[in-house]
Amino acid sequence: MFTLRTLGGIALLMAGSSWLWLTPTFATRGLDTSSVWWAITMVLSLVTILGFCVATWGLFARWSWWEYAALASAALGLVALLPYWFAAVGSGETVGTATWNAFVHVMMVALVAVLLLVPPLERWVDQQVMG
Repeated sequence: MFTLRTLGGIALLMAGSSWLWLTPTFATRGLDTSSVWWAITMVLSLVTILGFCVATWGLFARWSWWEYAALASAALGLVALLPYWFAAVGSGETVGTATWNAFVHVMMVALVAVLLLVPPLERWVDQQVMG
């Protein structure tokens, strides 16, 4: 059955999985992705994805800490954008592509933060998840 909690969990999982876009695998073909910046980006992105998976699991299990896991994962994902920028632009990725990827991820982090930190919205989310 599809509830708002189920849809929220799917959205959280999909948002987290989008950090795959920042890994060397998704870089433009032919770019040199062997730099340290790409390695740092890969590690941070994979840990971010893992964090969002854990947050989604906590959401479905109705554990109260899922919000903290989602916020921590979003913050780590935001940190991952810095080495991504240096890696992408430094290896020859177009600035437009790097900017678009960064923009989309900043918007996702902002949406997670707004839903979980603005008190009226946080109460609504809590009612949907724990109710």
